[in-house]
Amino acid sequence: MLWMVIMAQALAGDVGYEQVRALAQRDEASLAPAAYTEMVDSMSRVGGASFTRCLPTPAPETLAAFTVVLQLDAQGRVVRTWREGDEAVARCVDAGFAGKTLFVPPKARFLAALVFMVPR
Repeated sequence: MLWMVIMAQALAGDVGYEQVRALAQRDEASLAPAAYTEMVDSMSRVGGASFTRCLPTPAPETLAAFTVVLQLDAQGRVVRTWREGDEAVARCVDAGFAGKTLFVPPKARFLAALVFMVPR
């Protein structure tokens, strides 16, 4: 299966953002509703704390959209990230996930994505 090859490449560091983002969508879609809610809540908690710490004062009127894909181990600890977006806030939020423990995923090497969208 192609996704197994891509996952192996991702773990070896030989894959790009687009491929791991697709794998994250697949992993997220495999979750039961309660687990999905737990995932979102834990990512929101850690991501929210990072935003609070990372936003400059005064806060800018607009921020560029960005996404951080997180690789979790069997205990839910973030062991690697990939980011789309290179604004300072995106880099800071990405760094804020390093080593943090989120929800316990149903399998090891689970991928999930935090997406920051710009309101229109």
